[in-house]
Amino acid sequence: MKYLLNANLKHSRKAAILLSFALMLICFWGCGKEESLKLDPIAAADVYETEDSIIVSMDLLQVTEQVTQKEIDHTMEYIEKTKKGEMKKREPLSVIGRGDGKYGIIDGNKTCSALRQLGAKNVPVVVVDKPYQKEAENFDDLISVNSEAESEFKQLAASLGEELKAEVKDCSYLKDTDEIHRKAKESYGGDYGKLCDVLAADLTVPKNELQSAKEKLKEKYYVVCFNSDQKDEEFQAYVMLSNSTIAKVRLIGKD
Repeated sequence: MKYLLNANLKHSRKAAILLSFALMLICFWGCGKEESLKLDPIAAADVYETEDSIIVSMDLLQVTEQVTQKEIDHTMEYIEKTKKGEMKKREPLSVIGRGDGKYGIIDGNKTCSALRQLGAKNVPVVVVDKPYQKEAENFDDLISVNSEAESEFKQLAASLGEELKAEVKDCSYLKDTDEIHRKAKESYGGDYGKLCDVLAADLTVPKNELQSAKEKLKEKYYVVCFNSDQKDEEFQAYVMLSNSTIAKVRLIGKD
């Protein structure tokens, strides 16, 4: 009888512990879910939600282009007009996972900057699986925006190469229109906006300096995203230039 009582007591304690743990998980999940669905009223006045959008904390959003205070003030004027019903709300921000737990903004840098200054805590976003050129809907658009940014990109690549004492190789496809057409057709179903390696450069550095070179790359460029499964000898990043063109930079470690 004593053995049965002890056994029942042990089972009761074990069941109580398991029940408490389960309740904690349910509570944690429920609170997290409630928080993720609670849209900040400041952002809600300017940005609408869609079936594909999620709500993301401002702390997780990385601005990927230089935004001036004048541009922020101008965006705030639009937000104020939207609140008054004089203008329509804008679509969710377009973002991509950076590879470090944060999101790089592809479209919506000015809106994000303005909402931050207004005190918004979160905002609706649509997460895309690949970076894209938001200003390029066809071949002519793609060539136009990349041609406009080509000089800037080459100067930045050369400057970074000099700082890192790296060998710089221009890998741009801009001169080869046949290659652009082929890749857009075969890899992206004819969507020219997804071609983000028209402007591209390889920088080769000593393998033991690759980690520090990565950090300098992030400091010098507005990195939209980078590979999360990079090998020790290579690091690939997509960066945004001043006209919102996205280009590819690859750091290669060499013995």
